[in-house]
Amino acid sequence: MNLEIVFLRHGIAENRAKDGTDYNRKLTREGKDKLEKRLPYLKELITYKDQVEIWSSPLLRAKETAEILAESVYTDKIFYYDFIGEGDFDNFLMSVVREKEEKTIFVVGHEPYLGEWAYELADQSIGFKKGSAAAFTVKLYDNRIPETQDMIEEASFSWYLTSKEMEKTGKKKD
Repeated sequence: MNLEIVFLRHGIAENRAKDGTDYNRKLTREGKDKLEKRLPYLKELITYKDQVEIWSSPLLRAKETAEILAESVYTDKIFYYDFIGEGDFDNFLMSVVREKEEKTIFVVGHEPYLGEWAYELADQSIGFKKGSAAAFTVKLYDNRIPETQDMIEEASFSWYLTSKEMEKTGKKKD
């Protein structure tokens, strides 16, 4: 069974939240505007256009990015996972191998974690700029046991786009 995994870094965010924490940093108006303009182009690139889920970090800027993405790719399936915000690749991988149907899963998160995960998943060194995305095809073993080492048969890099490059990929949503 194949999954398409698309890592997406959150958009441009405030330097500091009003409460001083990293957790509550919001997207800036510019960050929201750029995402609203550019994320619809991702719909043209994904493999499973009718089977889309969004997994997001619970940090505010990622949640806001996930909500904009959901409108852009026409899904209401958004799930928030602490392991994304914490950069816990092992828990991410365990969640991936539990999937039972082919689909596209967007993972909305943060640097340096997304870059590290791209390397762990498919040996790709990627520095994720704000609002950029990278896609991977993940082939899961048919008879996989989630607690074993060999959970993924193969993972391959498909594409990487900066936020600005998304505009050049296809048609904007209606």
